[in-house]
Amino acid sequence: MAGPGNTSSEKWEAIKLERFLRYANTFYLSIGMEAYDHQGRGKMRALFLRCIFIALILNLNAVLLSELIYVVLAIGSGTNFLEATMSLSFIGFVIVGDLKVWHIWRKRDQITQVVRQMEQLHPREKHQQAAFEVAKHLSGYSRYSIFYFGMHLVLIWTYNLYWAIHYLVYDFWLGIRQFVRMLPYYCWVPWDWSTNSSYYLMYVSQNVAAQTCLSGQLAADMLMCGLVTLLVMHFSRLGRRIEEHVAGLVSPQQDLAFLRAAVVYHQRLLQLCHNINEIFGVSLLSNFVSSAFIICFVGFQMTIGGNIDNLVMLVLFLFCAMVQVFMITTYAQRLLDASQHIGESVYNHDWFQADLRYRKMLIVIVKRSQRASRLRATIFLNVSLVTVSDLLQLSYKFFALLRTMYGK
Repeated sequence: MAGPGNTSSEKWEAIKLERFLRYANTFYLSIGMEAYDHQGRGKMRALFLRCIFIALILNLNAVLLSELIYVVLAIGSGTNFLEATMSLSFIGFVIVGDLKVWHIWRKRDQITQVVRQMEQLHPREKHQQAAFEVAKHLSGYSRYSIFYFGMHLVLIWTYNLYWAIHYLVYDFWLGIRQFVRMLPYYCWVPWDWSTNSSYYLMYVSQNVAAQTCLSGQLAADMLMCGLVTLLVMHFSRLGRRIEEHVAGLVSPQQDLAFLRAAVVYHQRLLQLCHNINEIFGVSLLSNFVSSAFIICFVGFQMTIGGNIDNLVMLVLFLFCAMVQVFMITTYAQRLLDASQHIGESVYNHDWFQADLRYRKMLIVIVKRSQRASRLRATIFLNVSLVTVSDLLQLSYKFFALLRTMYGK
């Protein structure tokens, strides 16, 4: 008999789909944006978020413009080439963040439709969530997400506050007044920013812009990975249901009804995967192109030497780029594996005593599952763990070209 302390069944609470998207939603809210429609949100709240969003995006693009002008002037005059190549890494990161924010905002209606369809498929009862292993998938996704955004936040803010800490240590703590004021990112403005008020304003502006860009990048990646995790969960459940089915124990009509339901379920998952690719294809492509350039420019800076301050910050930036690539490709590989497993499940389940019509339908399912669902960076690139080696090869080619140009 259960005692008064055994109330686990009473305390059980269904895991809602929103919990898979909460990290992405949090980072989007930090820049005044909502990636999809949330039911029951007021107009005043939407107006307040829009004002924050416009202010942050204007600041981000103003900082981006100042960096671009600096690079153009540095390359045009033939001076500060090393600083210009270093700035190109940051400019690439900001442009991708800008592009992701704009693209997600433009795809808001499609994202809303995908989330609503996911909610229709999402299991709600306790026994359903146990069968789908919802808690297991959520736990794994949460661990990856916390590591992902935690490392980015630590590394980016270590970079952003590097010179501020120098300034506090040298100017206030040690009393050494020879410290030269520096900003986190090289830029050009038509006034002397090293004066007291202007320096602090520029420093805060660059830090806010960096966090805005980072939030846009992290939110888009985690939103995509959250939706992919849900897809993997459904593919895995479908595979287990097929493997557990023993054909021939019931009437042929019941077997065919089971198979038809499985085919319909499979088609819905395939359509959801297609929709996710339409939403995030451009973001994925920009991710990998920018990562190739960032790895190239950072590697170039590290091989030609430089002061220890810049090298430390570049190592942090390179690590961020690599973590982003591995995060995306890992989830893409999981989706690929889960969708391919459907064909294996069809082959492995007990179909030997089934009706002839049932067995013929299995061939169609196996044939379709051989064209596995995968993340695609538009039409140019299929994303998986193999993409990492392709990316590194591309980065090395750019790196060799840059070294040749610098040697001349």
